Amino acid sequence: MSANVEKTELLFRHTSGQANRFATHFDSYFTRVMGRGNYGGSAVGECYETASRIVDGDFQSFTNAWEVTAKRVEAIGRDCLEKGHVVSARDAFLRATTYWGATTMYASPADPRQRTSYENERACFREAAKLFDPPIEVVNIPYEDGRTLPGYFMLGGKAGEKRPTVLVLGGGDSALEELYGVSPAGAQKRGYNVLMFEVPGQKAMFFDYPNLYFRPDSEVPIGRVVDYALSRPEVDPKKIALIGASFGGYFAPRAAAFEKRLAAVIALPIIWDVQAMVIEMLGLDPAKPYPRDLESRIDMSQSMVRTIVKSDIRLRSGCANTTIAEWLDGMREFTLEGHEKDITCPLLVIAGESEFNPSRMEKEKLQWKQVMNHPKSQIRIGTVAEGGEGHSLVNDLLLKNQIEMDLLDEAIGWKS
Repeated sequence: MSANVEKTELLFRHTSGQANRFATHFDSYFTRVMGRGNYGGSAVGECYETASRIVDGDFQSFTNAWEVTAKRVEAIGRDCLEKGHVVSARDAFLRATTYWGATTMYASPADPRQRTSYENERACFREAAKLFDPPIEVVNIPYEDGRTLPGYFMLGGKAGEKRPTVLVLGGGDSALEELYGVSPAGAQKRGYNVLMFEVPGQKAMFFDYPNLYFRPDSEVPIGRVVDYALSRPEVDPKKIALIGASFGGYFAPRAAAFEKRLAAVIALPIIWDVQAMVIEMLGLDPAKPYPRDLESRIDMSQSMVRTIVKSDIRLRSGCANTTIAEWLDGMREFTLEGHEKDITCPLLVIAGESEFNPSRMEKEKLQWKQVMNHPKSQIRIGTVAEGGEGHSLVNDLLLKNQIEMDLLDEAIGWKS
């Protein structure tokens, strides 16, 4: 066993106990990065080499390690492009896209690399996008007051040929370009057009419009995305589906309650109540009132708490200068409660087994079923035995794509 691999296995092994609380969350994100390799977004050797330079529990070392790798791999892409090696350049730019994104995971909102790393991430993806055949198209979707939603359009067939289309959005800590290997690549190879996009508050959108924050009425921006999709000759208007992962698991079903042009919605997983979810992630009981002095009550050294409280998610919620309790107050609006009967299209809910507290799994599934009013709606749980138990099945994207796209084929009547 090489020194790098041995050190990496020690850093990322799953063990219990206080000493490993950082490594467990680092492991989760490491898996997320390495999983992009299914569609060319990372390489195993590059991931392990990077991990060997990360100090357990040291967030700064995490950012620094991925930055070094991102710069090196981007340089490979630019060198290959200059020499005319198109495929090699595209592959390197795709990997660099992922690595630049990794540098922002634990960076402080005040760290200028939050923005510069994202700009590099976007630049690398757009270099790769031009080198696909057909190219991935950069689109700007009309939104409000002259502002636009950022997106990319991928053809599932010939130009002008009507096909089913999947709209894809991510979550609270993902960036637009990261989505390519999560659902779009798997959908495109099954003959679907893909329109991946962001809504207000998500990373690319926030950097372009820092005064626009997450909004609970996601049907408004997503309605604009449907408008844009319908303007394209390649889109079959009767076969438009929406996939939302992580925080997108709230945005997507919420939009479906009002946006009746959607033929089906996939939530990975469905988030019924954002406030309750965040409260639980902070180690509190959602059934009890939370104290107003949370700053002194929760352990800020824990990686998950840091990700929620000290990341730019609060900033992008419009709550940078509020207390944690005041931020949670605002999250109360992000709920599906009251809209149980409004979702009438097929709703496909996919979740990893590890996302559940085992004692609550059946209770949550019963809650989810309250918004599953169509006979083709289904719940599918990825399991440890399948290797797909992670959040949004991020640890096995090929399994995820097989499950989500097969369910979608059956829901809208398409043979991929």
